[in-house]
Amino acid sequence: MDWIETVISPLTFLISPDKRVYWLYLLSSGLIAYWIAGNQLFRFKLWFNASSFVDVSWLIINQWLFKLLLVPMMALQISYALSVNQVLIGVFGIGNYWQLDPFWVMFLFTFCLFIAQDLFKFLVHFMMHKIPLLWRFHAVHHSATSMTPLTLYRIHPVEMCLNAVRSLFIGAIVTGLFLYLFKNKLAITQIMGVNVFIFVFNMCASNLRHSPVWLGFSKLEHLFISPAQHQIHHSLDRKHFNKNFGSALAIWDKLFKCHLLSNTQQVHGFGLDKSTINRNTIKQQWSGIR
Repeated sequence: MDWIETVISPLTFLISPDKRVYWLYLLSSGLIAYWIAGNQLFRFKLWFNASSFVDVSWLIINQWLFKLLLVPMMALQISYALSVNQVLIGVFGIGNYWQLDPFWVMFLFTFCLFIAQDLFKFLVHFMMHKIPLLWRFHAVHHSATSMTPLTLYRIHPVEMCLNAVRSLFIGAIVTGLFLYLFKNKLAITQIMGVNVFIFVFNMCASNLRHSPVWLGFSKLEHLFISPAQHQIHHSLDRKHFNKNFGSALAIWDKLFKCHLLSNTQQVHGFGLDKSTINRNTIKQQWSGIR
C-alpha cells in the first residue's frame, strides 16, 4: 500500500548517500561526537523526546507530499536545462566555445553547481527569516527545542517546495549554461553518486549541525559554517537571532554582515520563545555535552 511505503520510506534514507542521514555520514559524525562528548552522547532523552517525535512526524508528512507533488517535477530537470541552452542559443547564437580536458570540465561543472546551489540556499534561507509571510513557514523548523539529525527534515511543506524549486532551477540554469559554453559532454564529479563537494561536507560532521554537540572550526569558520555556528543560528538568545544563515560556506554571511564566530559564544537552548521553554530542562539536557 502507498501509505505504508510512505511511512517506512524514511528508513531508506540510511542507505541513500544523497541523504544527510546516510549511515556513513551518521557514523563519521557519531565518532566525532563521541570524541567530544563521550558517553554523555548516549543519554536516551537526548535523542528521544517530544521534539524529536515531531521531527519524525514532519518527515513522514513531507515524504508523502514530495512523492505526490515534486518527484514528477524534478524528473524534468534535464528538459529545463535543455530549454535554458536553447534560450541562450536564441539570444547569443551558437555556443560551444571551448573544448577542455573532460576531467577539468567535470570538476568545473561540479564546483560551479555546488557554489551556485550554496549561494541560493543562503538567499532563500535569508528571505525565510526576513519576510514575515515566509517566516511563518520557516518557524516550524526553528520550533525544535531539542535537535537531532532528523531536525533537518522538520520543515513546513511550503518551505520544502520552495527549496525543491530552488534546487531544480539553479541546477537547470547551471547545466544549461555549461551545455551552451562547452563542447564536452557533462558529468558531475561524484562519490557514490553524490556531488563530491556535498559528500565531503556531509562527512565533516554535518549531522552535528542539528545536535547539542558543540563543534567549532576555529579560524576555518571564516570560510565554512561549523555545526556550532548553525546551533547559534537556532539559539534562543536574542543576540544570536539572524546569524549564520549559510549552509556550507560562510562567505555569504560575511557579505551580508550576519556572520558570527562560535569561539566566544555559548548556546543554552533552542526554540522560538524563551518564555515558553523550561530553561532548567534545557540546561540539564546540555550538561556534559559541551
